[in-house]
Amino acid sequence: MRLGLALLLTLITASGCQQNIGDACSSSSDCSVTGERQCDRAQPGGYCTVFSCDPDTCPQGACVEWRFFPSRTAETWCMQTCAGDGNCRAEYSCVFPANIDMEGEWQAEVPADERIARIIDLDQTSASAKICTALAGGRLPESERNGTETLAPVSDGGVGEGF
Repeated sequence: MRLGLALLLTLITASGCQQNIGDACSSSSDCSVTGERQCDRAQPGGYCTVFSCDPDTCPQGACVEWRFFPSRTAETWCMQTCAGDGNCRAEYSCVFPANIDMEGEWQAEVPADERIARIIDLDQTSASAKICTALAGGRLPESERNGTETLAPVSDGGVGEGF
């Protein structure tokens, strides 16, 4: 009986320590005690993520491909999805990946060959989502935040033609 109780307590403790994608962290053990999530400490306050995700494999959020052109420079990371800035931590903005330019700044219109990020999930809900990301120029000004809500996402269902 004690062994069963100890095992149950261990499982509850291990699952309770797992953070959500996009949560703050200072080490990967803050994100997952089993190692399936990493802490990207290059991001403000750290960012719990899964590195080298494949389409539709993120435990939460969306799989985002960064620096996809040329393809040899591409990296994929699970990113927190959001409906608005209220879903993101203070240092982060809720934006469509298609609105992030090569400098890591938000722009209302970014030509396809100047984009740095795209969601590669095939699931249409994830593929057309916004993500919580730290922008190079800091958070979007309040005047721009409302404008991002009305922009249509650029999505090709993860195929690449629209990017």
